[in-house]
Amino acid sequence: MSDLKLAASVEELRRSPMSTCSFSTSWPVLDFGAIRRTIMAEFTEKYGPWALVTGANAGIGKAIANELASRGINIIGVARRQVLLDQLQEELEEDYGVEVRTIRADLTDPDSISKIELLTSDLDIGLVVPNAGIELSGAFIDSTLAANEHLLRLNVVAPMQLAKMFGAKLAARGRGGILFVSSLFAYQGIPWVANYAATKAYILSLGEALHVEMKPHGVDVTVLSPGLTDTDMPANMPVNFSKIPIFKQHPEQVARIGIKALGRKATVVPGLLNKFYAWENRLLPRSFPVALFGFLIRHAFRKDTGATRATPQSQTS
Repeated sequence: MSDLKLAASVEELRRSPMSTCSFSTSWPVLDFGAIRRTIMAEFTEKYGPWALVTGANAGIGKAIANELASRGINIIGVARRQVLLDQLQEELEEDYGVEVRTIRADLTDPDSISKIELLTSDLDIGLVVPNAGIELSGAFIDSTLAANEHLLRLNVVAPMQLAKMFGAKLAARGRGGILFVSSLFAYQGIPWVANYAATKAYILSLGEALHVEMKPHGVDVTVLSPGLTDTDMPANMPVNFSKIPIFKQHPEQVARIGIKALGRKATVVPGLLNKFYAWENRLLPRSFPVALFGFLIRHAFRKDTGATRATPQSQTS
């Protein structure tokens, strides 16, 4: 081919439609603000406009109340100490612009659940968080019968009553949720906190079952089982947790994980090491983690404190 013909062929190819086609490299711009508003609106529609949180004045309960308020949910805070409830109300209303109603109640009082029902009868409650609880440390036979009965009323009876009463209302509503707060100690017997661990095992079992039962009614049930958390409860226990191979978590972190699990999981355990402790009895004979925790806790008891106590606190591990 001559140079003249070659040049003509190149010019013809350059002018052909194939040579002028182009590809768009533009990408859609994501409006993250709009996405977040949509997610919050869906959350409020499902679990709002009101959420009931017991033990809301401190610890994990207060962190859950804050997390829910940040998502636009109005809060009903239930606790024994009115001063702390008033502080919570002021903080949530100022920081998030939500409505807050407080109810001073001792959940070990048989009339407390009826009182809560009466004082919330005018509200559309979409989420219930039975969080309040106490611990009882030491040898089981050295603790008083009264202390153990008090533990059962607050850690078992009150959450059951709240779930029964509000669960029926949520089912009739056709949507909503219950977020139980159990403990890492629920996954096996724990010597030296035997009855406390047993109460948390009840909550775990109840929540797992209700997760299945309530799903056809549009109600999500999740059990949050924290490990050691930076709250008043472990701080007041006669146990030196620095002697136990476990990491302390912040209540805000625990609250976010629990709320994020709503509608997604039946149970959630925050923290990788805590997950290992919770599930090791699936891999090892159940007697091994029971004996291990018994050994660790017995050797972590502080020498300058009594071995048995029952101190009301906000729910932690």
